Amino acid sequence: MKIKNIEFRNYKKFVAEKRISFLNSNNEINDLTLIVGNNGTGKSSLLQAIVAMIAPLTRDRFKAPEIEWSGFEYRFIQSGRMPLHIQAHVEFSESELDETIRYAQKLNDLGDKLGIPNRNTDVTVTFDYDNQKPIVKGTGGGNYFQFLGYQYAKKLTAFEANKTSLFEKVGNIYWYTEQRTSYNVNDIFDKEIPQIDSIRSFLSSAYSFHIALADKKRVLKEGEFDFYEKLSALYSAIFIDRKFVGSAPRFDIFEKSSAPDFFLTDGQNEYELSEMSAGERAIFPILMDFARYNINNSIVIIDEVELHLHAPLQQAFIRALPKLGKNNQFILTTHSDNVSVMFDDSENQIIRLR
Repeated sequence: MKIKNIEFRNYKKFVAEKRISFLNSNNEINDLTLIVGNNGTGKSSLLQAIVAMIAPLTRDRFKAPEIEWSGFEYRFIQSGRMPLHIQAHVEFSESELDETIRYAQKLNDLGDKLGIPNRNTDVTVTFDYDNQKPIVKGTGGGNYFQFLGYQYAKKLTAFEANKTSLFEKVGNIYWYTEQRTSYNVNDIFDKEIPQIDSIRSFLSSAYSFHIALADKKRVLKEGEFDFYEKLSALYSAIFIDRKFVGSAPRFDIFEKSSAPDFFLTDGQNEYELSEMSAGERAIFPILMDFARYNINNSIVIIDEVELHLHAPLQQAFIRALPKLGKNNQFILTTHSDNVSVMFDDSENQIIRLR
């Protein structure tokens, strides 16, 4: 699933009609697109519009007003008294549609009566402001169900041993704000526990499983994978001189937290998860998602991709993005010239807002 283009009118600052295409000179969707412009030109607003159009279709019981993003207040997205207009064209690969249809048919056979998805590789999505939701249009019926591949995969995990492979073949949308708040990572953890301890506990469990595999006390069953090893490899691919060390229990009886500490090394010194640099903290939620959710065939949005990274790391992160999954579409914003020089302006990889 990828977005080909989006147009809007009377949306936030875009009162006049504005159309954004993500196609290159070969009429193919760019895997990476960079949105640039001065503050206030609408870079984040463009990303928010994409999320508002796609997320309610792919997420379970998710509505556009629930988007938590600085500068996004649903009641103000319609400019003035004129009707809001947002429309996007979304492209599906035939292989993704085949899997989505197969998942739906399998769930039907298991007694979960679902609509069967259509096979339209190109569908139109418009936004209904009054009803707070996107509307899917296309030839024939079943176009809405084409967006539900990820939800079908989630349902099938109750019946399939190889759960991980279910998500390899269908898409979703993931977004990361300039504060790096992630709707996705937060779902992993219990929100009543401070998030840093939740992450420590999660990584500790993953580390224990990794060690058990290494010591041959456990073997990978069908559908299982070594999360710790996968996350460690992703992390070291960007922070080349840094590695995971692992978890260690706390022994301070006065500590309120029972979560084990998690340590990393920069090649010379060890440091705890809470001591990560700002750049590491900016990227870590994204890597957690890619390791956890097996993200492929998806739209991935990152606002201010250079956040807290010095120039070499900015470029290392951009180079790593296409390797994080398969057939993903990355839409990014930046203020950094070090990021911009990595994109081909002649192939519409850079969209300039004024």
